[in-house]
Order: sequence, then structure tokens, then C-alpha cells
Amino acid sequence: SEDKEVATPLFTDNGKMILVFLQEHTESDTWKSKDIAELLGISSRSVSGSMRKLVNDGFVEKLNDNPVVYAITNKGKEITIEE
Repeated sequence: SEDKEVATPLFTDNGKMILVFLQEHTESDTWKSKDIAELLGISSRSVSGSMRKLVNDGFVEKLNDNPVVYAITNKGKEITIEE
């Protein structure tokens, strides 16, 4: 039988990069997609898409809608990202 869990990775490459960024950059509690995108050198659209998955999976929470502001959750702080 095929195990479907293996087919879907927990994180996308951008998701990993963003989560590691949030874990390492504790100087701010909240972040905008635009700021993360600029600092990581990826498009803010990529960040927004990855953030949606990170929010759905409980690693990041969306705090505000306009502007959209995110914060890493305890679950996000505690998970170890495998390279």
C-alpha cells in the first residue's frame, strides 16, 4: 500500500526558510510578508503562500488583516527544521 503521508512534505523550501528565519530573528515578535520577503530575497507572493500553509499547520499565527502581520507560535519555535 502507498503511504500518502510521505508524498506531502511538512514544509515547502520557502516554508522552511521562513520558519528558520522567524526562529532566528527574535528581535521582533511580529512580521509582515513584505519585510520577510525583502530580508530573504524572495517575492512577497511566495512568502504569503508559504505563510498560509504555516498558519494552517499552526507554526505561525496571523494577527492582523490590514496590514497582514504574522507571529511565530510556540509550536513554530519548538520544531526543529531538518535541512
